[in-house]
Amino acid sequence: MAELSGLKTIEEVAKHYMFMHKMPEEELIRCLQLTIDGLKKIKLFHLRGFETVVKLTVSAIKTIDLPDDYLNFIAVAIPVDGEYWFLTSKGRMVFSQDALPLDTDDGEGVDIPDGYYSDYQSSGGINREGYYKIDEKNRRIVLNSLQSTSTEVFLLYYSTGINAAGTATYVPDRAREAVLAYIDFGYAMGEKDYRAASFLEDQYNKRVDELRYLEMPRLSELRDALYEVMNPLPQR
Repeated sequence: MAELSGLKTIEEVAKHYMFMHKMPEEELIRCLQLTIDGLKKIKLFHLRGFETVVKLTVSAIKTIDLPDDYLNFIAVAIPVDGEYWFLTSKGRMVFSQDALPLDTDDGEGVDIPDGYYSDYQSSGGINREGYYKIDEKNRRIVLNSLQSTSTEVFLLYYSTGINAAGTATYVPDRAREAVLAYIDFGYAMGEKDYRAASFLEDQYNKRVDELRYLEMPRLSELRDALYEVMNPLPQR
């Protein structure tokens, strides 16, 4: 026998809340907005597995544009032997924030001349695959010292998680109680009932704690992470 679905649309969650609280139909838009806000916050801070990955072409001036649904940065990477190789943030990279093309005469876009050799006194902090600097003001990421074969890169980021093309946005059932608690808190804040809001914020945090417990790494994941950095050589 088929089991109940583990997914509900944001509209179904909002209507469920309205039904349980005997709310009129005209409250749907407001309730739907609180549902969206709650889901966005929970996806950003508490749920695993909702990272967005896109493959972007590097422009002639060594930049990539941030997607419209970009919310928060995770990494820029290139593929190496079937795995992501993450580029390194370089805070001292020269670039202008006026959104104009990079000017090499002023040092913009010039490859960083990292010298590298392998010896006991070698320092770390050198990434032979490249560097990046986020220019969020101009909705772009500036890249530097990419290998000549790297015409495309992968951008890993957190998105709004809300489909804007008319398709359904789903709420994982494990997060539903936290979203409903957020709606409770949102209504209390909207009515400026701060005493109730304080209590309801505590209830929301309890639901989030339950969710975060479910999202914790499993023992097998922790074991594999430990094994990945172990070898039989003496440890210094």
